[in-house]
This record gives sequence, structure tokens and C-alpha cells, in this order.
Amino acid sequence: MLKNIGIIGEGKMGTNLLYYLLDMNFNVTWICSSDADLEKLRKNFSKRLGRSLEAGIIDEKRYQSILECVKISNNAADLASCELIIEAISEELEAKRQLFRMLDKIAPPECIFTSNSSSINPSTLIPSENRKDKFVGLHFFYPIALKDIVEVIMTHETSNETLQQITSFLKSIRRRFLLLEEKDSFILNRIFLYFQNEAFLLVNEKKASLQQIDRLVRDHFFPTGVFEFFDSVGLDVMLASVKNYSKDDPEEERYHPLIGQLQELVSKGKLGTKTRGGFYCEGISPDPGYPENDTEIIAKLQASYGYAFRRFCQSSRIPPAELKSAIDEYFGAETPVVI
Repeated sequence: MLKNIGIIGEGKMGTNLLYYLLDMNFNVTWICSSDADLEKLRKNFSKRLGRSLEAGIIDEKRYQSILECVKISNNAADLASCELIIEAISEELEAKRQLFRMLDKIAPPECIFTSNSSSINPSTLIPSENRKDKFVGLHFFYPIALKDIVEVIMTHETSNETLQQITSFLKSIRRRFLLLEEKDSFILNRIFLYFQNEAFLLVNEKKASLQQIDRLVRDHFFPTGVFEFFDSVGLDVMLASVKNYSKDDPEEERYHPLIGQLQELVSKGKLGTKTRGGFYCEGISPDPGYPENDTEIIAKLQASYGYAFRRFCQSSRIPPAELKSAIDEYFGAETPVVI
């Protein structure tokens, strides 16, 4: 059983993963970037843990145990005794490659390397021949405590022993998982992207405004509108993801208009809610009205979603009910009937 866990990255995923694992009996080393405010991170950690103690969620013994089992550092050498390392830094290919090359010199030979990337295949990150059988994608969804699904992405070289260790680890932290080959990697996001792209094309063809599309999506498909979702995630993140997802896709050209629009907005510094400018510019509120052709638009969105579901279900050979259950869990909504 894996016991010593390393987490790299102080962004929302790395932080969220750290706090989720506090409820388990792991030794966790949290490595933050060199410019991170370690004093502030440690203070926030202590305050949060102290609140749990005061509220009676944990007792004094557990409080002291967690303090002893968690190390917050910006020195990667502190990962030297880890059995599993989960990378959760920004979606930049070269930055991830450099990180894993460094880790290859630090971590013990038996340590399993994983990436929480949402769009970069693990085979592109393997730092050396010695690690190729011990490298997988481990894609958690945010927030981890509420999203009971993880995508495990295997390379052609991932060993059965590594898979067994990873799946045992996920079971021990009470997460369900989908086992995926790289050709079907990030399957949940790919299905959703096909739907999102159809929504964008409808706006691009002036069939409806983005506010109207988002209203239809919220009322008939998912809790959050497509363009609200884009702005919330960050248009720079979406741009990188769409490029990665559409690469080598037989229908790659369908994504070109969306990529072009995202590139234009990003080049202007409009990255979504974090810059108060994106698809929803500051001052623009959602339109509560429906377009006159709402029935036609709903049918097109329904058809695009159904097509993407069937396509990836057949490709991955994941049973339809299992895939639909994972989608329902991820999106937190009853999805359209597509089976």
C-alpha cells in the first residue's frame, strides 16, 4: 500500500488534493513553487487544522498526527522518500517535462509518477526509460471531495503492477475511476467539448446570442452555461485544452473557429472571470429570454452531445451505463438520454 505521497503545486487542484488527503493516513509532502509564500501557506494550513480541532471534527491526538504527517516545502529534494508523486502545476508542457526530469533524479526508482493534467497525455512527460512503466495520468476533478471520479490514463508502457498500485490507492481514498488508453484520454472533457463547440458554432452562425445559448444549456442540460464555464475556467486554460483535445481528431477543423476566438480574446488579455473580461465582458448580464428557434437549437445540442457520447463510448469500450454515471457525477446534473 502506498503510504508516502508527494503533491506538487499550490494552485487550486494541488491545494484541494492536499486537504482531501488529510482525512487519510498518509505521509504527505506538499511541494510549492519557489516564489510561493510558504509562511502564508503554512499559516493557512495551521488555521484550517485548528478550526477542525475547535469544532470537534478531529481530536488533539489526530491534530498532532496530521501536523507530524504533513510537510510543506519548496524544496523538491524533500520528495526523496515518496512512493507516489502527483504533479498538479499549470498546463504548460515544457514546464511539466522539466519538472519530471528533475524528479527523476530525486525520487527513488520504485516511485510512481503521475500528472493531474487535464489535457496533456502522460507519455509526453515520461522523463527517462527507467520511469516509462511507472508513469500514468491521474486526472482528478475539482472539488475532489465532491467529484467522485478520477480518470486513470495509461501509456503503452504502464505496467500492470503500477496500475494495481494506483487503483488500490484510489480505492483507499474512496474514488471511483475510469481506466483509459491515451487515445481516449480525458474522455469526460472531450465529450463536453464537442457539446461546447457546437454551442459556440451556433453563436458564431448567429443562431442565438451566447446569453441565450447559456440559458438553454442551464435549463435543459447542465447547471452552468457553456460560456459561463469558459470564463470560469479561464480562456487561456481553455485554449490550451482545446488545442490538445482537437489535435489528431478526425473532426479537428470543426474546432478551428472556437480556437480562433479563444486566441483573439487571450491575445487581448481577456481571460475570463479572473480578468473580468472574456465571453461575458464586464457589465453584460445573462439574457433570460429564449431565441425564437429554441426547439431547433436544443435539438442540435442534444444531437451533438449524443453523438460525442456514443463515439467515445464505442472507442473506449467503457459500458454506456458506467460512462453515463461518471458524466452525471462530474457535471452534477441529469444528462440527456443518449444511450
